[in-house]
Amino acid sequence: MKLIFQVDNPIDDILGGLEAWCEAFNEFAVIFFGYLKYIFAFLLLVIGISTLLKLRGHYIRQRLKDVDKGFAKLDKLDKPRLILGTIYIVIGFGILFNWFTLFLLFVLDPLPDRLIFNFIDFYGGIDPSLMNRIMDINAAIYPHEQTIYYGIAFASFGAVTDLVIAMWYLINRVPFNPKMGFSLLIGGLTTGILMGFTTCLPFFL
Repeated sequence: MKLIFQVDNPIDDILGGLEAWCEAFNEFAVIFFGYLKYIFAFLLLVIGISTLLKLRGHYIRQRLKDVDKGFAKLDKLDKPRLILGTIYIVIGFGILFNWFTLFLLFVLDPLPDRLIFNFIDFYGGIDPSLMNRIMDINAAIYPHEQTIYYGIAFASFGAVTDLVIAMWYLINRVPFNPKMGFSLLIGGLTTGILMGFTTCLPFFL
């Protein structure tokens, strides 16, 4: 009696499992960026409002100290804090209602960024159509191509967040650690150039 065993191709099973995982990750990424838009806008509003409230409290304390002189000596950083707090509030509402996101896409689009793709294809041997599908999520055919783009978009958002926090950190100086502030600034700038400052923005629309 001849027994016949049918063994599935393990490579196909692994690839199929990876594609299924990528599909699940892509669904998660869409939902994640949907929540992230409102959370990010809320945090910007909180940072902006807290900056203005802190500035107001500092101004009142200073006036109490200088009440005999009839005027208040303002900190040299009071004006930058006022501007920064106002800008963060405007940006928060802009992201919430999409107009600032569209403005950033228009302004930042000409800047050279997303250089990570140059490193991926540093010797020019990758099929141009494949590179195009990785660089443009709308051109992606397979789930793993979208997953690569979403991964880069996550890093892009991290860069934007680092720059926002760095500017607030350096101007407010509470607690002030120049090394930490400049590390966030340089890290956000480097990651933004590599991954793109605008890569994550379309998902906020």
